[in-house]
Amino acid sequence: MDVSTPSIRARGWQAKLRWLSLLCLFALSAISAGFVLAQAGADPASVPAPQLAAEPTAEVTAGLATGERFGVREMFTQADLVVKSVMVLLMLMSLLSWAILFEKLITFASARRKNNQFLRLFRAGETAEAEQRANHSALGRMWFAAQAELRHFNQHRGSNASADQINRLLQRMALTASIVQERDLARLGGMMGVLATIGATAPFIGLFGTVWGILNSFAGIATAKSASLAVVAPGIAEALLATALGLFAAIPAVMIFNKFARDINGFVGSLDNFSAELLASVSRQFDEGH
Repeated sequence: MDVSTPSIRARGWQAKLRWLSLLCLFALSAISAGFVLAQAGADPASVPAPQLAAEPTAEVTAGLATGERFGVREMFTQADLVVKSVMVLLMLMSLLSWAILFEKLITFASARRKNNQFLRLFRAGETAEAEQRANHSALGRMWFAAQAELRHFNQHRGSNASADQINRLLQRMALTASIVQERDLARLGGMMGVLATIGATAPFIGLFGTVWGILNSFAGIATAKSASLAVVAPGIAEALLATALGLFAAIPAVMIFNKFARDINGFVGSLDNFSAELLASVSRQFDEGH
């Protein structure tokens, strides 16, 4: 039974499905952004950005006087192109964080279930069924790699094995099991670096958009020759929206990263415990003369 080839093939399909889902999310977010822009352009109540820059005081003052709504949608549509790009990037980063969350929840739940199923078979001594399901779980792949080393030892040893030979066998079994363990942990830890990057950089990306928007607001003050709050407030509000979106993307990413980092540490402990249990079982068999 060759465990390595099916497991590599399965991991390849999982990676392809993961990237396909992320591309679908990117496409949906781009379509949504285009729809929002199209709706905003068709809204007669909205004020186009060039007109606002040309006559800032009159337009903004009239809007505030009539009680016209100035919400998140209006902030986005009237923002500078650079600030808009920052906002769209932050929204994509937020969607990516949530996509990783749902993908990891499914992956970790499946890994736990399959590990528990194999562990029950191993402790019950059902070797035949355990061998059939070895490729479906991390514990099974570790067990199969160790069993392959044990079979090779039994085929090439003499009539009686010395204590030194048995110790070297146990060391080789631990080594081969740890190699399989590291591969599975690397698979479980996929995309964790993306979460860490989003959590670390999203606030600064939003801050860049804020600084750029405030610079544009002060440039508008210089052009309009007026420091009225009605002139400055819309541009500053649009700029601060970029910081808010940066925090909106970073905070969930950090929380999701910490959650799955703890889960991975739990998996490391469970796999280490199984490796020790496996070696103890083989050592006991040699002590009993099997």
